[in-house]
Amino acid sequence: HMRGLKTVFAVMAMGAVMAVAPAGAATVNVTMQGKNAFQDAKGQNAWYQTASYSLNGINRTAAAGMFRLSATGANGAVQDFLAFCLEPLETLTLPRDHTVGSNLSAPILDRLGALMGNGFALVTGATSAAAFQLAAWEIANEGSGTLDLSRGAFRVTSATSAARNLAQTWLNGITSGQWTSSGAVTILSAPGTQDLLTDIAPVPVPAAAVLLLGGLAGLGAIGRRRRS
Repeated sequence: HMRGLKTVFAVMAMGAVMAVAPAGAATVNVTMQGKNAFQDAKGQNAWYQTASYSLNGINRTAAAGMFRLSATGANGAVQDFLAFCLEPLETLTLPRDHTVGSNLSAPILDRLGALMGNGFALVTGATSAAAFQLAAWEIANEGSGTLDLSRGAFRVTSATSAARNLAQTWLNGITSGQWTSSGAVTILSAPGTQDLLTDIAPVPVPAAAVLLLGGLAGLGAIGRRRRS
């Protein structure tokens, strides 16, 4: 039984690595659901707030919140998804092809996984969406440094106190180890526009994932044969 469990964990770990590995990854065309990246197709549910910040001495004021986007895979299948930005100095330019994967370091991916695994379900409106975006920018741009919105490479200079305090609370949870990663995040990367953080792969299951699912199914079949 222990050997079987070790095999399952190894296969699951391999799947987590695939989720963030850019080599041979799928490409999708990302578009907005409606006329505004923050709105759905009906022009509703725009969850964002205006925030000002500095990254490596460069100052910006922008909308911080959750994107409502669509992705079209190579086979023409379209899927709506929710996402956040990882590059606060980039302009969101759509439509644009994005590659599923990222070159971010393992510590950053682990922290983003902790944020996604614990904070994504807590996004229920404009304030929490802005808080999540501020936290994602902080993680993506601080490397393995301290997660503090008031200092470091990325600094928030103006935001609503509710969004800023909530974001810092979540970051403190990651720093303290109370919030841990589920092991995998999905990042869509593209040059000349914002890289995107999302909770699902907005494409049909790629071949690598099919192999992963097949491996897990095979392990399940082996387990059933042993029990019988």
